Amino acid sequence: MSGFVGDLSTEQEVALEQFKAAIDDLKTPKRTDSYLLMWLRARKFNVTKAETMIRNSMKFREKIGADTIVDDYEPPEVLKECSPTGIFGEDHDGHPVFYYVIGNLDCRGLYRSVKKEDLVKDDVRTAEMLVQLCEKLSEERGKIIDNWTMIMDLESLSFQRHFYWPMVHITNELLTMFDANYPERCRRVIVVKAPKIFPVVYNVVKHFIDDNTKKKIIVAGANWKEELQKYISPDNLPEYLGGTRREPDATCSNYIQIGKEVPEKYYFTNLLERPREEMEMVTVSRGTSVHLQYEVDIPGTIIRWEILTKDYDIGFGLYYKPPGRFERLHVGEMEAKIPTERKESHVIPETGIYTCSETGIYVVRLDNTYSWTRAKEVFYSIKLLQPDTEICNVPSQVD
Repeated sequence: MSGFVGDLSTEQEVALEQFKAAIDDLKTPKRTDSYLLMWLRARKFNVTKAETMIRNSMKFREKIGADTIVDDYEPPEVLKECSPTGIFGEDHDGHPVFYYVIGNLDCRGLYRSVKKEDLVKDDVRTAEMLVQLCEKLSEERGKIIDNWTMIMDLESLSFQRHFYWPMVHITNELLTMFDANYPERCRRVIVVKAPKIFPVVYNVVKHFIDDNTKKKIIVAGANWKEELQKYISPDNLPEYLGGTRREPDATCSNYIQIGKEVPEKYYFTNLLERPREEMEMVTVSRGTSVHLQYEVDIPGTIIRWEILTKDYDIGFGLYYKPPGRFERLHVGEMEAKIPTERKESHVIPETGIYTCSETGIYVVRLDNTYSWTRAKEVFYSIKLLQPDTEICNVPSQVD
């Protein structure tokens, strides 16, 4: 049985009654069977886990003011202008459609101009707007509409523009927040215009996506226009996605923000970042360098890094040594995967990603040989992401 209203097994009906009794004391936005079944489906009808989930969510809602956030919260101007999202049209079954034009997302610009608190509140506000729209449509149509279709446009997705790790870190937190507080609200996710790097991107973020949501992801290929129209009619699609709607233009900009580069006028005046707790710290003495060594034993492993410095810049490079060569080598004796270059990591974190095509020792070089007067405090987070596995925190060898 599907676990939806009207399609419950005997065991699921019993679980629903037990769930109602377990949260009898809890104030929730709604109390309908449809609403409660979303929490049960998210936890595979384990009543205890569903109860824990909904109680934690109600605490979150109270803390962030979710019940009134649509009316009470005003997003910063930079989000109104540059966040590439929107709500427009309906799918074949009358469910709302949410757009996320991630290819136009300026990750660095948003990180330098929007507080994390505002990113969370803006996401909650959008989710609540969609919930309200579902309730309105349910009342008008006389049927249950409690979730929405999402179109994710990945055109122009690139490592350089989008793999900015401070923002990726926040995005992962937002994904976790959504799944924890809006279970089963996503009907399907249709990915269009996915570039060749999409599998790598998905490998990074999939660990933060609920298993039920993963099953709803549809990656449309070269025939993405035809794939979209399997779920949404042309008169409900913007012209730029193969539909017929212009509101007032091909992108339906009255409803969908395509996004753009964040103007520098929105940047925080103080860009110095406070190191996160999970970062390690090393002091690079004046006139010296530090090598952080990571052993890779599976081809295709991804190295990702985030580096901050206090007050001054630092040189960064990535080098390769054959398997077993743990002794320190001069930079000229190693193969340069990314040659050393000075980074203004005291202004904005140095972040990046590299896919290891061969096994061996990969060396992150923190270079301060050019400075004969100042030691540098360097905070770093370097992780290995193995193909199709969880992110691994791997101890580094420092020399």
